[in-house]
Formats: sequence, C-alpha cells, structure tokens
Amino acid sequence: MSKKYDVAIIGGGVIGSSVAHFLAERSCHVAIVEKQRVASEASKAAVGLLGVQAEWDVYNPLFELARESRAIFPQLAKALREKTGIDIGYEEKGIYRIAQNEEEKTRIRNIMNWQQETGEESYFLTGDELRQKEPFLSSSIIGAVYYPKDGHVIAPELTKAFAHSAAISGTDIYEQTEVFDIRVEKNRVCGIVTSEGFISCEKVVIAGGSWSTKLLQYFHRDWGTYPVKGEVVAVKSYKPLVRAPIFQDRFYIAPKRGGRYVIGATMKPHTFNKSVQPKSIISILERAYSILPALKDAEWETAWAGLRPQSNHDVPYMGEHEEIKGLYACTGHYRNGILLSPISGQYMADIIEGKQTNHLLDSLFSKSV
Repeated sequence: MSKKYDVAIIGGGVIGSSVAHFLAERSCHVAIVEKQRVASEASKAAVGLLGVQAEWDVYNPLFELARESRAIFPQLAKALREKTGIDIGYEEKGIYRIAQNEEEKTRIRNIMNWQQETGEESYFLTGDELRQKEPFLSSSIIGAVYYPKDGHVIAPELTKAFAHSAAISGTDIYEQTEVFDIRVEKNRVCGIVTSEGFISCEKVVIAGGSWSTKLLQYFHRDWGTYPVKGEVVAVKSYKPLVRAPIFQDRFYIAPKRGGRYVIGATMKPHTFNKSVQPKSIISILERAYSILPALKDAEWETAWAGLRPQSNHDVPYMGEHEEIKGLYACTGHYRNGILLSPISGQYMADIIEGKQTNHLLDSLFSKSV
C-alpha cells in the first residue's frame, strides 16, 4: 500500500472507531484496520447501557471517568446524527437498580449514599412506589434506586457512526484485514504488517479488544486482554412493559425501540466460543420472569453472545509506550466500552497530539508504561 498515515488504529470496534473519529476531526490522516467488519464483535453484541451509577458499587477514579464520558453523549448523539445521518438511539430515561431481598436493599441504599456525596442524583423507591411507575414489575421487588442521568444507546449504531464520521473526515477503513505485526525501527513505529500488505504510519493505536494480547506484548509481558463471554436474549412485546432499563447485580432488562427487550448477560471468562447454550437461555429467562413476569407473554426474537475484552489488570490500557515512540494502547474496557468510548477517544487524541493529559486519567493510568 502506497499511502502513509499519521495514525493506524488496529481494531474497528467502538473504541478504535471513537479514537479515529476524534483524530480525524482534528485533521489527522487516519487508517482503521479491522480483521472483520466495523462493529462486528463486542460492539455489535453490547446492549449499550450508559450505567455510570448502576455499574459502580464502590468509588474509584474510573467512576469519575465514566461520569465525564456519560456527559458527552447528548451533544455527541446530535453531532453524529447531523454529520452521518446515523441515529445512535441515545435515550436518557434513567436506570432502576432493584432489590428483591433486604440484603440487596441495604446494599443499593449504601451505594446510593456515597454516589449522592459525589453530587450524583439518585432516589430510593419502595417496591410499591416503583410499581406505580413501572406497574408490570414483580411484587417480589421490595425496593429500587433510580438513577435519572443513566441511559442507553444502540451500540452497533454508535460504533458505525464513529467510523462513518471518521471516514467523512478522510479516514480510510480497511476491513477484512488482519494485523500480524507492528514494524519498529530505532525504537520508533514505522508501520504495520497486515494480510493485505504493509501500511506505513507514524503512530499505531492497539484497540483490538479481546484480540489485543499478542500486540500488547510490546508494552509488557504481563499486559494482555482476555474475553469474557456474555450471552444475551432478545424478545418482543406489543405492549410497553417498562419505560427504563432494569438492573440487578450485573443483570439487565433493557427496553429498545420497536417493542424489543434485550436481556442478559452471562459471564464466562477465557473463551472465544460464541455459541449460545440452551441452559444459559433458560437461566436468563427465568431470572427475567422473576423481575418482569409479563415477559412470559413476549415473542421470542433471538439470542447471541459477545466477547467483552477484560484486561489483565482490571482497568483499560490507555497510553503511550515508554520507549517505542508512536506506539499506543487503548483497549480492555470490559463491560464499559460503550460508556467509556467518547472519553477514551478524546483522551487518546489528546495524548497522540501531545496535548496536556487529563488529570483524572493521569491518576488512573500511566501515560507511559
């Protein structure tokens, strides 16, 4: 390939596409290199919850990062729609975190208390108060915390919108192109070796999700990502059952457009097998029925599995290599890739351009390894 790029991004999921979007908006000449198609793995399978408060049980710096990222979505959704014509399905109707026993109720109230101390809005509802708002929910639910600022998007559409925006701004997208190696000369990146030939570039961002481990070895032998399989069920109801997503201990029922309800998910680490097991479907549906019994009358639609990329260190790898100039990583976002995609893209664009990094990210990640 004769073209030379400022930045080549390995991976066309939501993280890689976000980085490309923000770099291309700043007039960088970018290439996305994706071994399948844009939005074909975790970004296609994700439910798209923006659950800042629903997901965080204890305070840590990643919570602050998630808050920043969530705040970007309203304007981002508008900007992407205007530029690309793609509606990412952004909705800010809140999320309910429910309790079905006293221990759960105490725990979610304690979580609510520390989150309120950070300035976040949340409200406790008794079971009866909750059913006044969502009457189809089970009588077994004895309480809930409502997070009004949490929301959700359509994950594949967000990913495609990022990639399409980048393409409009001049990014080249190489699909069905696998990266075999990163070419380094005199401790400086000069390109990548792919199934379609050599791509010359000054900088490389590793954003390959669960498939990043081999390339992350350039950073440190302990660095790596591994897949956590999540199986998901979708059903359809011709009457509205809940207005906002329902969340309970890593389990969700998310209402989507057209009467669709996405329910999941299982968590099975260290497997690349994306088959869906019947026992998983049964387990998901039984739990869903205990929360929202009216789902028993819904129509079956489909089931699928995705591979969430977890890092070996339980936080995303984001930064520049200490010795190899032009080599960056942005991967390992696990359950929160959709939520963290805007702030991750902005941050990586900033450090690639050499701008001062975000103080919050400095406290969470090392800029260099």
